[in-house]
Amino acid sequence: MADSTVTETINQIKESDADQLEKAALYLHPSDNSSFVLASSPLDGSNFLAWSRAVYVSLGCKMKLGFIDRTFPRPTPGSAKFEQWRRADLLVTSWLWNSISKEILEAFMYASSSRELWLEVQSRYGRSNGPMVYQIQREIASISQGEMSLTAYLTRVKKL
Repeated sequence: MADSTVTETINQIKESDADQLEKAALYLHPSDNSSFVLASSPLDGSNFLAWSRAVYVSLGCKMKLGFIDRTFPRPTPGSAKFEQWRRADLLVTSWLWNSISKEILEAFMYASSSRELWLEVQSRYGRSNGPMVYQIQREIASISQGEMSLTAYLTRVKKL
């Protein structure tokens, strides 16, 4: 008998936590506007790893990561939460657009959701790129500290 009460209590807490997370994801703070930029360096095609990490951290801080990683899936159209979800998803989409360089942005303008946009960018720039791997290997082989301070040298090595 006691076990079922404990299980019920745990399930209620889990449901309550899920409700709180959902409310946080759907909440649009007054400072959340469409001109927000998720990454200080816009995606230009050659900086996907650094850009995606910055986007991941920024969206996580704003409780909107679930829109691109599918932990907060799209509700059924017509449901009570759908319109709230759609507004928040459109905002995340605009943040992603603002974080992509103008030279490549047009290729991603017609994604139907922030998740679709994220997947398109990932499929285009997230793959292993043979020539890029070769270039990085050459840079690693030829790097030397020279006149750089130790901190600058280690930063350059880590950046590769």
